[in-house]
Amino acid sequence: MRKLGAILATVFILSLTLQAINIRAQPRYWIGLNFRLTFNSDGTVTVDQKLHPFTVDGKSLLNDPDVARDMNQSIARMISYSLLLFSDNPKLLKYQVLKSLEKRYGETVLCDVTGTGRMQEFPGAYIISVKIWLNTSNYVRQLNGSLFEVKVRDSFTSTDPRSWLDVLEVYFNGTVLQGYRWEPPYAHGPQETQGRLVWVNHNEQEAPDFYVFQLVIPGLVKVGEPPEVKAKIVSAEVLGDGLHVVVQNVGTTSGYVYVRALTTPDQARKVYLYVNEKQELVFPDVRNAPVEVELYSGDSMLDRATATRRQEVFIPPAWRPYLIIIMAFVAALLVFIVIFFLREEKERKSSL
Repeated sequence: MRKLGAILATVFILSLTLQAINIRAQPRYWIGLNFRLTFNSDGTVTVDQKLHPFTVDGKSLLNDPDVARDMNQSIARMISYSLLLFSDNPKLLKYQVLKSLEKRYGETVLCDVTGTGRMQEFPGAYIISVKIWLNTSNYVRQLNGSLFEVKVRDSFTSTDPRSWLDVLEVYFNGTVLQGYRWEPPYAHGPQETQGRLVWVNHNEQEAPDFYVFQLVIPGLVKVGEPPEVKAKIVSAEVLGDGLHVVVQNVGTTSGYVYVRALTTPDQARKVYLYVNEKQELVFPDVRNAPVEVELYSGDSMLDRATATRRQEVFIPPAWRPYLIIIMAFVAALLVFIVIFFLREEKERKSSL
């Protein structure tokens, strides 16, 4: 169960003593938060957040309408916590919000209300449910056929090392668990009950940073990491100092791209592009032309170009015509001076 604090409707304060979420000041209250994951055979995972609000002395506020309205303003923030379980870049994930703060009396939420390591059970919960397509997660790795390794990151520890997931339940719907582990290995392990895994973490040391599962998922087809940005190759040329490639972000989001030069061996450069930004990348070891150049974001190739050698055409400086005129003037002046001195010398001799 995770606790977030907030004095105003949009401000969250992570509690270190009470693993709960403090949402507002008047009246002050906390939220107990548990996560439930269900890995489905179609290649998706359903992430259920179970939330139960309560006062600082442990009194339930599940049926308080003011608290419910206040919590409703924080739904987008809560959804982001679910997405961060499966990617360090949530905008790459394909997902669908299934339930948005739905009240269920048949659920229970565990919370260490007193901060002493003893979990208190609250009946009833608000549910925020999100379905995530695992083939868009960069935490999924294919091992063999339909056997995959799926990593689940503690979305709280990743943002604040002093915080953690207190309760994580893991279910398997048409998927087969072949093995599991947690990182770091000295963290707390799960309880195995009725075909599910349950981690109850009382403190930071007990809580894993990653939960790792080897799963047979029949309907999962890994499609690779989707592109972060839309970009193109503006120019690609081989000059005297190497291969020059100019790329531009032509989309509406910022992110990483990388340029691959198909040489022997291949070479690549990675760069972060803001919206509409252009950047030039130089491969100083690439001197031969032509060479194929590819632009990628995620696992998708965005553009391709052939870099040729640019012919260095000498263009005379703009001042060249004026230099000729000056040189002609100086030459004429020298001729005039020579003639002048010759005539002076001749007149001097004739006067003797």
